[in-house]
Amino acid sequence: MTHLFLALSVVLNIVFIWYIVQLLRRFLTFQEELDNFSETLEEYKEHIDIVNNLERFYGDQTLANLLRHSKALVKECQSFQRVLNQEEEYAEEEN
Repeated sequence: MTHLFLALSVVLNIVFIWYIVQLLRRFLTFQEELDNFSETLEEYKEHIDIVNNLERFYGDQTLANLLRHSKALVKECQSFQRVLNQEEEYAEEEN
């Protein structure tokens, strides 16, 4: 009977370890994609800023609003990244 519980425990531990590894892989992939997305947003914001400062478009209200929205979106994405990094640091401290 003890051997049965031992074998069941070993199998469950292997399954749990596999599941945790899969979750970590997904999390790391998600974080990498979020970093790429944040960089793309930052480049987009800089591009709009350059266009907004061109003499031809200087003072255009539509571009100014687009630039303001882009900056807010970049800040939101960076805030989300900080939350993810804090959770990652917290998990590392527990280990």
